Amino acid sequence: MLGVYIQSYIYIGVAILCTVKGSLIVFTVERSGKGVSPASYSALYRKLYGYNNSSHYGKYHSRIPGFLDRIGYIKYANGVILVPSEKSSLVIEYLKENGAKVF
Repeated sequence: MLGVYIQSYIYIGVAILCTVKGSLIVFTVERSGKGVSPASYSALYRKLYGYNNSSHYGKYHSRIPGFLDRIGYIKYANGVILVPSEKSSLVIEYLKENGAKVF
């Protein structure tokens, strides 16, 4: 008896239309070799993006919001974010106050 091999494919296409008008901000933070300690580098990213916190040996979890969580943003890579155009000056000012170079 010949076996019949049936191959099926399911194609799911999702079209996402993005009509967000925003500003692309690229920034860098100097590393420890340039005078910034790793602790302050990490603190800047935590203040900017927020972080997940856990306590009691991982039993309780919470999200600590960052500066960008209040504004709304899309993160493309480390140091590359898209923010609404009307809020871009606030973000640039915040980054410069915390020692980041903004391009």
